[in-house]
Amino acid sequence: MDADRVWYFAILFLALIPWIAYCFMITFFTISLLYGRLRLHRQTDPRAILDHLPGVSIVKPLMGVDPYLETNLESHFTLQYPKFELLLCFEDDQDPAVNIAIKLQQRYPNVDCRLFFGGKPGILNPMVYNMTPGYDAAKYDVVWISTSRIKASTDILLDMVGKLQNPSVALVHQIPFTTDQSGLAHSVEKVYFGCSVARYHQAFHVLGISCFTGMSYVIKKQELDRLNGLSWFGRFLAEDFFIAKMLHDKGFRHQVAAVPAQQNVATMSIASYKDRMVRWLRLRLNMMPITAGFLEPLGESIPLGVYAAWSVNYVFGVNPYLWFTVHWCVWCLLDYLQLKGVQNAPLPFSIAEFLIAWLIRESLYVLVYFEAVLNVRRVTWGKRTYTLSNFGQSLRISSNQSSILPI
Repeated sequence: MDADRVWYFAILFLALIPWIAYCFMITFFTISLLYGRLRLHRQTDPRAILDHLPGVSIVKPLMGVDPYLETNLESHFTLQYPKFELLLCFEDDQDPAVNIAIKLQQRYPNVDCRLFFGGKPGILNPMVYNMTPGYDAAKYDVVWISTSRIKASTDILLDMVGKLQNPSVALVHQIPFTTDQSGLAHSVEKVYFGCSVARYHQAFHVLGISCFTGMSYVIKKQELDRLNGLSWFGRFLAEDFFIAKMLHDKGFRHQVAAVPAQQNVATMSIASYKDRMVRWLRLRLNMMPITAGFLEPLGESIPLGVYAAWSVNYVFGVNPYLWFTVHWCVWCLLDYLQLKGVQNAPLPFSIAEFLIAWLIRESLYVLVYFEAVLNVRRVTWGKRTYTLSNFGQSLRISSNQSSILPI
Protein backbone atom coordinates (compact mmCIF):
# COMPACT_ATOMS: atom_id res chain seq x y z
CA MET A 1 0.00 0.00 0.00
CA ASP A 2 1.50 3.33 -1.05
CA ALA A 3 1.95 6.30 1.27
CA ASP A 4 -0.92 8.30 -0.26
CA ARG A 5 -3.38 5.46 0.37
CA VAL A 6 -2.20 5.05 3.98
CA TRP A 7 -2.59 8.78 4.53
CA TYR A 8 -6.08 8.72 3.01
CA PHE A 9 -7.30 5.96 5.34
CA ALA A 10 -5.65 7.60 8.36
CA ILE A 11 -7.49 10.87 7.71
CA LEU A 12 -10.72 8.97 7.05
CA PHE A 13 -10.35 7.19 10.41
CA LEU A 14 -9.83 10.54 12.17
CA ALA A 15 -12.94 11.88 10.42
CA LEU A 16 -15.01 9.01 11.84
CA ILE A 17 -14.11 9.70 15.49
CA PRO A 18 -16.53 12.62 16.06
CA TRP A 19 -19.41 10.46 14.78
CA ILE A 20 -18.59 7.81 17.34
CA ALA A 21 -18.54 10.56 19.95
CA TYR A 22 -21.94 11.78 18.69
CA CYS A 23 -23.37 8.29 19.20
CA PHE A 24 -22.25 8.31 22.83
CA MET A 25 -23.51 11.84 23.42
CA ILE A 26 -26.93 11.07 21.91
CA THR A 27 -27.13 8.09 24.28
CA PHE A 28 -26.11 10.17 27.31
CA PHE A 29 -28.49 13.01 26.46
CA THR A 30 -31.41 10.63 25.87
CA ILE A 31 -30.90 8.63 29.07
CA SER A 32 -30.32 11.73 31.17
CA LEU A 33 -33.31 13.63 29.83
CA LEU A 34 -35.62 10.66 30.37
CA TYR A 35 -34.24 9.92 33.83
CA GLY A 36 -34.53 13.56 34.87
CA ARG A 37 -38.16 13.67 33.79
CA LEU A 38 -39.33 10.24 34.89
CA ARG A 39 -37.18 9.01 37.79
CA LEU A 40 -34.90 11.58 39.42
CA HIS A 41 -37.42 13.32 41.66
CA ARG A 42 -39.16 10.21 42.99
CA GLN A 43 -38.67 10.36 46.73
CA THR A 44 -38.67 7.46 49.14
CA ASP A 45 -42.04 7.07 50.84
CA PRO A 46 -41.27 8.01 54.49
CA ARG A 47 -44.10 5.76 55.73
CA ALA A 48 -42.18 2.72 54.48
CA ILE A 49 -39.19 3.38 56.76
CA LEU A 50 -40.53 5.38 59.71
CA ASP A 51 -40.70 2.33 62.00
CA HIS A 52 -37.02 1.50 61.62
CA LEU A 53 -35.20 4.73 60.87
CA PRO A 54 -31.51 4.39 61.76
CA GLY A 55 -29.63 7.09 63.62
CA VAL A 56 -27.61 9.44 61.42
CA SER A 57 -24.28 11.13 62.18
CA ILE A 58 -23.97 14.33 60.14
CA VAL A 59 -20.34 15.31 59.57
CA LYS A 60 -19.85 18.90 58.40
CA PRO A 61 -16.36 20.18 57.52
CA LEU A 62 -16.28 23.96 57.96
CA MET A 63 -13.75 26.59 56.95
CA GLY A 64 -14.38 30.32 56.80
CA VAL A 65 -17.67 32.20 56.67
CA ASP A 66 -20.02 32.82 53.77
CA PRO A 67 -23.07 35.08 54.32
CA TYR A 68 -25.30 32.01 53.92
CA LEU A 69 -23.31 29.76 56.25
CA GLU A 70 -25.63 30.32 59.21
CA THR A 71 -28.67 29.53 57.06
CA ASN A 72 -27.03 26.34 55.79
CA LEU A 73 -26.02 25.23 59.29
CA GLU A 74 -29.39 26.06 60.80
CA SER A 75 -31.12 23.89 58.19
CA HIS A 76 -29.27 20.92 59.76
CA PHE A 77 -30.21 21.90 63.33
CA THR A 78 -33.90 22.06 62.39
CA LEU A 79 -34.15 18.63 60.73
CA GLN A 80 -37.30 16.76 61.80
CA TYR A 81 -35.58 13.39 62.12
CA PRO A 82 -35.96 11.19 65.21
CA LYS A 83 -32.31 10.43 65.91
CA PHE A 84 -29.31 12.34 64.58
CA GLU A 85 -26.16 14.08 65.73
CA LEU A 86 -24.27 17.03 64.28
CA LEU A 87 -20.49 16.76 64.20
CA LEU A 88 -19.05 20.14 63.18
CA CYS A 89 -15.39 20.00 62.19
CA PHE A 90 -12.95 22.94 62.13
CA GLU A 91 -9.25 23.19 61.34
CA ASP A 92 -8.72 25.19 64.55
CA ASP A 93 -10.71 27.11 67.17
CA GLN A 94 -9.86 30.45 65.55
CA ASP A 95 -12.00 29.77 62.50
CA PRO A 96 -14.71 32.47 62.22
CA ALA A 97 -17.34 29.78 61.60
CA VAL A 98 -16.93 28.59 65.21
CA ASN A 99 -18.90 31.56 66.56
CA ILE A 100 -21.83 30.75 64.29
CA ALA A 101 -21.78 27.10 65.38
CA ILE A 102 -21.77 28.05 69.06
CA LYS A 103 -24.65 30.50 68.52
CA LEU A 104 -26.72 27.76 66.88
CA GLN A 105 -25.84 25.31 69.67
CA GLN A 106 -27.27 27.79 72.15
CA ARG A 107 -30.34 28.41 69.98
CA TYR A 108 -31.06 24.67 69.67
CA PRO A 109 -29.91 23.12 72.97
CA ASN A 110 -31.86 19.89 72.38
CA VAL A 111 -29.87 19.04 69.25
CA ASP A 112 -27.00 16.61 69.82
CA CYS A 113 -24.14 18.73 68.45
CA ARG A 114 -20.40 18.48 69.05
CA LEU A 115 -17.50 20.57 67.77
CA PHE A 116 -14.14 19.13 66.72
CA PHE A 117 -10.91 21.03 66.13
CA GLY A 118 -7.79 19.97 64.27
CA GLY A 119 -7.31 16.82 62.28
CA LYS A 120 -5.46 13.56 62.09
CA PRO A 121 -1.68 13.72 61.39
CA GLY A 122 -0.50 12.41 58.06
CA ILE A 123 -3.64 13.30 56.11
CA LEU A 124 -2.94 15.48 53.08
CA ASN A 125 -6.48 16.15 51.86
CA PRO A 126 -7.58 19.25 53.83
CA MET A 127 -11.26 18.29 53.92
CA VAL A 128 -10.59 14.72 55.06
CA TYR A 129 -8.07 16.06 57.60
CA ASN A 130 -10.83 18.33 58.87
CA MET A 131 -13.57 15.68 58.96
CA THR A 132 -11.72 12.69 60.40
CA PRO A 133 -12.08 13.50 64.15
CA GLY A 134 -15.83 13.93 63.72
CA TYR A 135 -16.17 10.84 61.56
CA ASP A 136 -14.20 8.71 64.04
CA ALA A 137 -16.45 9.90 66.87
CA ALA A 138 -19.71 9.15 65.00
CA LYS A 139 -22.21 7.15 67.06
CA TYR A 140 -24.31 5.85 64.21
CA ASP A 141 -23.60 3.58 61.26
CA VAL A 142 -25.25 5.95 58.76
CA VAL A 143 -23.01 8.96 58.14
CA TRP A 144 -24.06 11.99 56.14
CA ILE A 145 -21.10 13.96 54.76
CA SER A 146 -22.53 17.42 54.18
CA THR A 147 -20.12 20.17 53.19
CA SER A 148 -20.46 23.80 54.24
CA ARG A 149 -22.24 24.85 51.05
CA ILE A 150 -25.13 22.42 51.53
CA LYS A 151 -28.59 23.47 52.66
CA ALA A 152 -30.41 20.51 54.23
CA SER A 153 -34.04 19.49 54.59
CA THR A 154 -35.92 16.66 56.29
CA ASP A 155 -37.22 15.35 52.95
CA ILE A 156 -33.68 15.08 51.60
CA LEU A 157 -32.46 13.12 54.62
CA LEU A 158 -35.47 10.79 54.69
CA ASP A 159 -35.09 10.06 50.99
CA MET A 160 -31.36 9.30 51.21
CA VAL A 161 -31.72 7.13 54.32
CA GLY A 162 -34.60 5.27 52.69
CA LYS A 163 -32.58 4.50 49.58
CA LEU A 164 -29.64 3.36 51.76
CA GLN A 165 -31.77 0.58 53.31
CA ASN A 166 -31.24 -1.59 50.23
CA PRO A 167 -28.56 -4.17 51.23
CA SER A 168 -26.85 -3.77 47.84
CA VAL A 169 -26.47 0.00 48.31
CA ALA A 170 -23.66 1.45 50.44
CA LEU A 171 -23.77 5.06 49.28
CA VAL A 172 -26.50 7.52 48.29
CA HIS A 173 -25.48 10.89 46.90
CA GLN A 174 -27.08 14.08 45.71
CA ILE A 175 -26.36 15.27 42.19
CA PRO A 176 -24.44 18.55 42.58
CA PHE A 177 -26.71 21.53 42.00
CA THR A 178 -27.37 25.00 43.41
CA THR A 179 -30.11 27.00 45.08
CA ASP A 180 -31.73 29.84 43.14
CA GLN A 181 -29.59 32.97 43.35
CA SER A 182 -29.43 36.14 41.28
CA GLY A 183 -26.34 37.22 39.39
CA LEU A 184 -24.46 36.01 36.33
CA ALA A 185 -21.89 33.92 38.25
CA HIS A 186 -24.67 32.04 40.03
CA SER A 187 -26.38 31.43 36.69
CA VAL A 188 -23.17 30.00 35.23
CA GLU A 189 -22.88 27.67 38.23
CA LYS A 190 -26.48 26.49 37.86
CA VAL A 191 -26.03 25.90 34.14
CA TYR A 192 -22.82 23.93 34.70
CA PHE A 193 -24.22 21.66 37.40
CA GLY A 194 -27.69 21.34 35.87
CA CYS A 195 -26.49 20.59 32.34
CA SER A 196 -23.03 19.04 31.96
CA VAL A 197 -22.69 17.51 35.45
CA ALA A 198 -26.26 16.25 35.69
CA ARG A 199 -26.06 14.72 32.21
CA TYR A 200 -23.21 12.40 33.15
CA HIS A 201 -24.34 11.69 36.71
CA GLN A 202 -27.76 10.57 35.53
CA ALA A 203 -26.66 8.67 32.43
CA PHE A 204 -23.82 6.88 34.22
CA HIS A 205 -26.12 5.99 37.12
CA VAL A 206 -28.56 4.31 34.74
CA LEU A 207 -25.69 2.53 32.95
CA GLY A 208 -24.22 1.28 36.25
CA ILE A 209 -21.01 3.32 35.96
CA SER A 210 -19.57 4.81 39.15
CA CYS A 211 -20.00 8.60 39.03
CA PHE A 212 -20.07 10.50 42.29
CA THR A 213 -19.24 13.93 43.73
CA GLY A 214 -18.71 14.00 47.48
CA MET A 215 -20.31 17.29 48.50
CA SER A 216 -23.40 15.60 50.00
CA TYR A 217 -23.83 11.86 50.52
CA VAL A 218 -24.88 9.26 53.08
CA ILE A 219 -22.75 6.17 53.50
CA LYS A 220 -22.76 3.01 55.58
CA LYS A 221 -19.90 3.60 58.00
CA GLN A 222 -19.41 -0.12 58.47
CA GLU A 223 -18.63 -0.57 54.77
CA LEU A 224 -16.33 2.46 54.60
CA ASP A 225 -14.46 1.22 57.67
CA ARG A 226 -13.92 -2.10 55.92
CA LEU A 227 -12.04 -0.07 53.30
CA ASN A 228 -9.70 1.23 56.06
CA GLY A 229 -11.97 4.12 57.06
CA LEU A 230 -12.25 7.72 55.94
CA SER A 231 -8.76 8.74 57.08
CA TRP A 232 -7.10 6.25 54.72
CA PHE A 233 -8.58 8.14 51.76
CA GLY A 234 -6.95 11.35 52.97
CA ARG A 235 -3.91 10.45 50.86
CA PHE A 236 -5.96 11.45 47.83
CA LEU A 237 -7.19 14.95 46.99
CA ALA A 238 -10.16 13.36 45.20
CA GLU A 239 -11.12 11.08 48.08
CA ASP A 240 -14.74 10.88 46.87
CA PHE A 241 -13.66 9.30 43.57
CA PHE A 242 -11.69 6.56 45.29
CA ILE A 243 -14.35 5.87 47.95
CA ALA A 244 -16.97 5.40 45.25
CA LYS A 245 -14.67 3.33 43.05
CA MET A 246 -13.66 0.92 45.82
CA LEU A 247 -17.24 0.45 47.01
CA HIS A 248 -18.31 -0.12 43.41
CA ASP A 249 -15.50 -2.65 42.93
CA LYS A 250 -16.82 -4.54 45.99
CA GLY A 251 -20.17 -4.91 44.24
CA PHE A 252 -22.13 -2.13 45.96
CA ARG A 253 -24.41 0.10 43.92
CA HIS A 254 -24.67 3.86 44.32
CA GLN A 255 -28.07 5.50 44.47
CA VAL A 256 -29.01 9.04 43.49
CA ALA A 257 -31.09 11.13 45.88
CA ALA A 258 -34.40 12.52 44.62
CA VAL A 259 -33.40 16.11 45.45
CA PRO A 260 -30.19 17.49 43.90
CA ALA A 261 -27.65 19.00 46.29
CA GLN A 262 -28.66 22.49 47.36
CA GLN A 263 -25.38 24.41 47.26
CA ASN A 264 -26.26 27.71 48.90
CA VAL A 265 -23.44 30.24 48.53
CA ALA A 266 -23.66 34.03 48.50
CA THR A 267 -20.17 35.03 47.38
CA MET A 268 -19.58 33.78 43.86
CA SER A 269 -17.60 35.00 40.87
CA ILE A 270 -16.82 33.70 37.41
CA ALA A 271 -13.10 33.83 38.27
CA SER A 272 -13.58 31.58 41.32
CA TYR A 273 -15.73 29.24 39.23
CA LYS A 274 -12.99 29.02 36.61
CA ASP A 275 -10.30 28.32 39.20
CA ARG A 276 -12.40 25.53 40.73
CA MET A 277 -12.97 23.97 37.30
CA VAL A 278 -9.20 24.03 36.66
CA ARG A 279 -8.54 22.32 40.00
CA TRP A 280 -11.15 19.64 39.38
CA LEU A 281 -9.93 18.99 35.83
CA ARG A 282 -6.32 18.64 37.00
CA LEU A 283 -7.48 16.04 39.50
CA ARG A 284 -9.29 14.12 36.77
CA LEU A 285 -6.30 14.40 34.43
CA ASN A 286 -4.11 12.74 37.04
CA MET A 287 -6.64 10.07 38.02
CA MET A 288 -7.92 9.28 34.50
CA PRO A 289 -5.48 10.83 31.99
CA ILE A 290 -6.96 9.19 28.87
CA THR A 291 -10.57 9.83 29.84
CA ALA A 292 -10.09 13.43 31.01
CA GLY A 293 -7.41 14.37 28.48
CA PHE A 294 -8.86 12.93 25.29
CA LEU A 295 -12.38 11.54 25.76
CA GLU A 296 -13.83 14.24 28.00
CA PRO A 297 -13.26 17.07 25.44
CA LEU A 298 -15.30 15.03 22.94
CA GLY A 299 -18.22 15.38 25.35
CA GLU A 300 -18.04 19.19 25.28
CA SER A 301 -19.93 21.24 22.73
CA ILE A 302 -17.08 23.35 21.34
CA PRO A 303 -14.32 20.71 20.82
CA LEU A 304 -16.77 18.15 19.43
CA GLY A 305 -18.53 20.75 17.29
CA VAL A 306 -15.30 22.01 15.74
CA TYR A 307 -14.06 18.46 15.16
CA ALA A 308 -17.35 17.36 13.58
CA ALA A 309 -17.50 20.49 11.42
CA TRP A 310 -14.10 19.63 9.96
CA SER A 311 -15.22 16.04 9.43
CA VAL A 312 -18.41 16.85 7.51
CA ASN A 313 -16.50 19.36 5.39
CA TYR A 314 -13.75 16.85 4.62
CA VAL A 315 -16.03 13.88 3.88
CA PHE A 316 -19.18 15.51 2.47
CA GLY A 317 -18.14 19.07 1.59
CA VAL A 318 -20.70 20.56 3.99
CA ASN A 319 -20.13 24.16 5.09
CA PRO A 320 -18.35 23.77 8.49
CA TYR A 321 -19.68 27.08 9.84
CA LEU A 322 -23.26 26.08 9.11
CA TRP A 323 -22.69 22.68 10.69
CA PHE A 324 -21.20 24.15 13.86
CA THR A 325 -24.08 26.64 14.17
CA VAL A 326 -26.70 23.88 13.94
CA HIS A 327 -24.68 21.66 16.29
CA TRP A 328 -24.40 24.38 18.94
CA CYS A 329 -28.09 25.35 18.72
CA VAL A 330 -29.25 21.74 19.16
CA TRP A 331 -26.80 21.19 22.04
CA CYS A 332 -28.00 24.37 23.74
CA LEU A 333 -31.65 23.32 23.40
CA LEU A 334 -30.93 19.88 24.88
CA ASP A 335 -29.04 21.46 27.77
CA TYR A 336 -31.96 23.81 28.44
CA LEU A 337 -34.34 20.85 28.60
CA GLN A 338 -31.84 19.02 30.82
CA LEU A 339 -31.63 21.95 33.23
CA LYS A 340 -35.41 22.28 33.47
CA GLY A 341 -35.67 18.58 34.28
CA VAL A 342 -33.13 18.82 37.10
CA GLN A 343 -34.63 22.06 38.44
CA ASN A 344 -38.13 20.53 38.53
CA ALA A 345 -39.50 24.05 39.01
CA PRO A 346 -39.41 27.38 37.14
CA LEU A 347 -35.85 28.52 36.45
CA PRO A 348 -34.69 31.64 38.33
CA PHE A 349 -33.68 33.41 35.12
CA SER A 350 -35.03 34.15 31.67
CA ILE A 351 -34.15 32.30 28.47
CA ALA A 352 -31.89 35.21 27.48
CA GLU A 353 -30.01 34.96 30.80
CA PHE A 354 -29.72 31.20 30.30
CA LEU A 355 -28.19 31.73 26.87
CA ILE A 356 -25.59 34.18 28.21
CA ALA A 357 -24.66 31.89 31.10
CA TRP A 358 -24.56 28.86 28.79
CA LEU A 359 -22.28 30.62 26.29
CA ILE A 360 -19.91 31.67 29.09
CA ARG A 361 -19.80 28.18 30.57
CA GLU A 362 -19.21 26.44 27.22
CA SER A 363 -16.54 28.95 26.14
CA LEU A 364 -14.77 28.81 29.51
CA TYR A 365 -14.23 25.07 29.11
CA VAL A 366 -11.60 25.71 26.43
CA LEU A 367 -9.70 28.12 28.71
CA VAL A 368 -10.04 25.74 31.67
CA TYR A 369 -8.70 22.82 29.63
CA PHE A 370 -5.57 24.58 28.42
CA GLU A 371 -4.86 26.12 31.82
CA ALA A 372 -5.24 22.71 33.44
CA VAL A 373 -2.92 20.83 31.09
CA LEU A 374 -0.20 23.51 31.14
CA ASN A 375 0.62 22.76 34.79
CA VAL A 376 -1.26 19.53 35.30
CA ARG A 377 0.57 18.28 38.42
CA ARG A 378 0.06 21.42 40.50
CA VAL A 379 -3.16 22.05 42.47
CA THR A 380 -3.83 24.92 44.85
CA TRP A 381 -6.57 24.26 47.40
CA GLY A 382 -7.18 26.58 50.31
CA LYS A 383 -3.88 27.69 51.85
CA ARG A 384 -1.89 24.78 50.43
CA THR A 385 -0.38 23.78 47.12
CA TYR A 386 -0.02 20.14 46.10
CA THR A 387 1.84 18.25 43.44
CA LEU A 388 -0.02 15.21 42.11
CA SER A 389 1.35 11.84 41.15
CA ASN A 390 -0.42 9.33 38.96
CA PHE A 391 -3.88 8.20 39.99
CA GLY A 392 -4.41 11.17 42.31
CA GLN A 393 -1.84 10.39 45.00
CA SER A 394 -0.96 13.81 46.44
CA LEU A 395 1.94 15.48 48.22
CA ARG A 396 1.88 18.92 49.82
CA ILE A 397 4.80 21.03 48.64
CA SER A 398 4.03 24.42 50.20
CA SER A 399 1.57 26.14 52.53
CA ASN A 400 2.24 29.79 51.93
CA GLN A 401 -0.88 30.54 49.96
CA SER A 402 -3.13 33.23 51.39
CA SER A 403 -6.37 32.42 49.62
CA ILE A 404 -9.03 30.33 51.34
CA LEU A 405 -11.39 28.43 49.09
CA PRO A 406 -14.70 27.04 50.39
CA ILE A 407 -14.74 23.36 51.15
